[in-house]
Amino acid sequence: MHRPPTGLRRLTRTLRRAFTPHRRAVIVRVLLNSAPHSLLHGYTPAPPLILAYEYTIPVGGAPADAVILERPFAAFNGHPERPDDNAHANAWADKRLRSLSVGDVIAIDDRHYACQSVEWTRITAPA
Repeated sequence: MHRPPTGLRRLTRTLRRAFTPHRRAVIVRVLLNSAPHSLLHGYTPAPPLILAYEYTIPVGGAPADAVILERPFAAFNGHPERPDDNAHANAWADKRLRSLSVGDVIAIDDRHYACQSVEWTRITAPA
């Protein structure tokens, strides 16, 4: 069998790398708000947050944080959307943790988001 010239092989390799989505992973940390009225008032800057769960999500390309936030929200409310989130949802249930709710915080790498009644709000890193 005939091999293509070296220059053509290099070009093919370069193009394949350029157009193949890069796989990377983000670290997701779920911080539950232990303030008694967080469901009513939402997140406040000085709530007592408890690290409930930490895991890694493989992502392709650069998905928006809103897309990533929906995965733990769905999984930790009992309806994982992706098959690979089932194990995390089961581990969450095994720990007997409550569902993810208003006032709780999710950190994606070094970006933090507070769960509101309708959407997520980016916040500064809690102390």
